[in-house]
Amino acid sequence: MNTAIAWVLGVATILGGIAAIFYFRDRWKDRNRFTEEDKEVTSAWWEASDLRKDYEAKGFRSFGWSNSDRVAERQAEGAEVIYLIDDTRKVKFRVVNRSGQMLIGRKGT
Repeated sequence: MNTAIAWVLGVATILGGIAAIFYFRDRWKDRNRFTEEDKEVTSAWWEASDLRKDYEAKGFRSFGWSNSDRVAERQAEGAEVIYLIDDTRKVKFRVVNRSGQMLIGRKGT
């Protein structure tokens, strides 16, 4: 009888541990998930920003503004959307101008 109780308690402990792992894994994913928002900037801000220097250091050479309905097409051509990351708030800001155009960049060769 003691052996059966030990087996039941052992299995229950293992199943409880597995359930806890899945529970905390999902919470960890939610905690690390970034939301996306728009940040309106001017061309003068972009030209003088540290963000531009950071992207240039990553190999980006060409930057331009694109209408939001054409961004998918530009990405298919090799362009990438420029993001300003706020790690403390877990927000990725899309850089946009007053007209609603998004800033995209291309890596140079």
